[in-house]
Amino acid sequence: MKKIAFCFLVYDHINHEELWNIFFKGIDSQKYSIHVHYKHDVQLKYFNNNKLASCIPTQHGHISLIKAQNLLFEEALKDENTTHCIIVSNSCIPFKSFDKVYEFLDINYSYINQGPKSQCFPRCNSVCEYISSEYIEKSSQWCILNRKHANIMINHTDYIQWFEKISFPDEHSYITKLNTLNLLNEVILTQNLANDATTFTNWEGMDYKYVSTNDLKNYSSVSKEEVLHLLNSKCLFGRKFNKECISDLIIKEYIDNITSK
Repeated sequence: MKKIAFCFLVYDHINHEELWNIFFKGIDSQKYSIHVHYKHDVQLKYFNNNKLASCIPTQHGHISLIKAQNLLFEEALKDENTTHCIIVSNSCIPFKSFDKVYEFLDINYSYINQGPKSQCFPRCNSVCEYISSEYIEKSSQWCILNRKHANIMINHTDYIQWFEKISFPDEHSYITKLNTLNLLNEVILTQNLANDATTFTNWEGMDYKYVSTNDLKNYSSVSKEEVLHLLNSKCLFGRKFNKECISDLIIKEYIDNITSK
C-alpha cells in the first residue's frame, strides 16, 4: 500500500486546519502521514501531535526553507511505505478529495510546476561556480516529490552549497538537482501554470481566468464562481487562502469535492 506524506511548512497556525481535518476524515491512516515544521510553536487543534520534535529557524526566501523541508522529508521517509512527500504551506487548502489525490499520484513520478528559464538569471549567477548554467532551472516551491527524489534531496545535499547565497533558493534547488542527475524525465512538469499545476497559486502575469493584478494574490475572499472553477481544474491543492476565506469555502460544492470517493 502506498502512503502519502503531507509535509506542512508553517509559520504557526494552519489557516484552514478544519478543512484539512474534513479532508482526512474517514481515511485509512495507513495511507497517509502528516508532518508539521513550524516557525512559532502554537497549539494546533487537530495536528499538534504531528509536529516535528525539532524545528529550525527559517527566513523567507532563504536556504533555511530547503533545510526545513528536508527535515520534513527525513521524518516522512522513516516510514518505508511512504511513496510521496507533498509540500504544503499554512495557507494551503485541498481542492480534491484524499481518494482522488491518492489515485492521481504515480509512485514513479514527482510533480513540479516549472518556471521560465529566463527568470533564473542574474539571480543564480553565483551558482555557476558549481554547475553549468544549462542545468539551472526554476520552479514552484510547492511540489510533490516521490520517495526516490526526496531521498536524493536529503542524502545528496551538495546543492545546498550551490544555492545558499542566492535569494529564494526554494525556487531552484530541487528541480536543478534533479536536472544535474538527468532525472527530469521522471518528473511530471507543468509549465508555470496557475490552475492546472498540482498546487494552485495566483501570480500576476499567469494565464488564468481570475489572474492577480498585483504580484501574488493573497485571498481574503473568493467568489463562488472562482471556487467552482478551481474545483473543476486539475489542481489538487491551492495556496494563499487566508482565514477570512472560510465562509466562501464552506459551501456544499466544495465540501462534496474534498470528500468524494
